[in-house]
Amino acid sequence: MLLSENKISKYLLYAVGEIILVVVGILIALQIGQWTRESENRELELTILKEIESNLNDDLIQIQGDISLMQEMDKACLKLENDIENKSSLTSDFSDNASLLRVMPHYQPNRSGYDLLVSKGISMVSNDNLRNSISTHYENLLTYYKRYEDERFMFHINISEPRLLEYFSFEFDLNNKYYWVANISLDDYDKMLGDESFAKVLKAIESENKQVLSRANRVANSIENQLNILSIEIQSLEKK
Repeated sequence: MLLSENKISKYLLYAVGEIILVVVGILIALQIGQWTRESENRELELTILKEIESNLNDDLIQIQGDISLMQEMDKACLKLENDIENKSSLTSDFSDNASLLRVMPHYQPNRSGYDLLVSKGISMVSNDNLRNSISTHYENLLTYYKRYEDERFMFHINISEPRLLEYFSFEFDLNNKYYWVANISLDDYDKMLGDESFAKVLKAIESENKQVLSRANRVANSIENQLNILSIEIQSLEKK
């Protein structure tokens, strides 16, 4: 009887031991699976952040080029306004400055990295500050900037372009720095000097340009800020 009870006890201990081993094995497998998923997520996060960083570096070059062009446009407007106000003689500089009035900088950011992040779930970015900063840049700042660009374009199509064509004929020229040559006859120039409404349109062109330029500087500053935060976060992830 005692022998039988000992055998049962041994079988029970063996069974319990087997169950414990199975449970431990499952827990280890689950833990390994979790570590693997976390590692894969961090690797994907790092890949996406590097793509966003690359996109933003290209975007910064582009917006800085637009800013430089709009600064040239601002100078051109001021010179044209001064020539008209002082009724200066027609010079080639006047035509060169007028050619800038037809230039429409158009910012086209590369969103491939950010769009990939959105498709995978923006919560993939583990750094809360970075996640919020990137989202604000793409969803808010760039949206507003495009609105300002669109408003300037509509102003150009509906207001400034028709008035410019009253006095200038524009020729597309690849050899010209701004791709446009503004031609105006002496008769048309004299008429323009006496056209007070044209001076007002010119002032409005200057104001529209200044407004977009101000927003462009905000975009450039935001890009530089994103790049600084991204650089720190990427280095941190690479060390893990």
